[in-house]
Amino acid sequence: MTAFITLNNLPVSIDSRVKRSTRSQRTQFGDGYSQVLADGLNAQSEVWSCSTRPLSENEVYGIESFLLRQKGQPIQWSPPNSTKSFTGQFEVGVLELGYNDLASLVLTGYSRPGNYTANLATGRLASVTIANLTDVEISLVLNPRSYIIEDGWEFSFLGDDYFQLGFALRQVYV
Repeated sequence: MTAFITLNNLPVSIDSRVKRSTRSQRTQFGDGYSQVLADGLNAQSEVWSCSTRPLSENEVYGIESFLLRQKGQPIQWSPPNSTKSFTGQFEVGVLELGYNDLASLVLTGYSRPGNYTANLATGRLASVTIANLTDVEISLVLNPRSYIIEDGWEFSFLGDDYFQLGFALRQVYV
């Protein structure tokens, strides 16, 4: 997947892949019963493995200068898949989207607040006018999120004064 990120005011194309997970805790009891719960309020984890297109020496050192000036502070970034479209169903008047911190939300054929209400921070929708188990088309956009450069960055010399920069972006909650 090719994405774009702005570092040091340079739009940098990156070839990237993302790993998502949800941290959970599990307690096993002696009688075979176990309990599983999300590990904290911000249990979702996202790490992007990135490498840039070939960059000139000037570009790569400009980006490194930006990274050094950050001093480990988070970078605001909207990943390439921040717009999502899918189908969901209200059950007993509620639809949990699974996504939170939304910039915008649209249910095709329905309007707010006439048909439903939405908490964009939690991604929870409520309705008394949309029938139970009705399929609804959902489009949403996530807000930019905070990421840190994880475990530094790596230069690869490609020859003829061109370099490639590799790094991982880990989502953090600040």
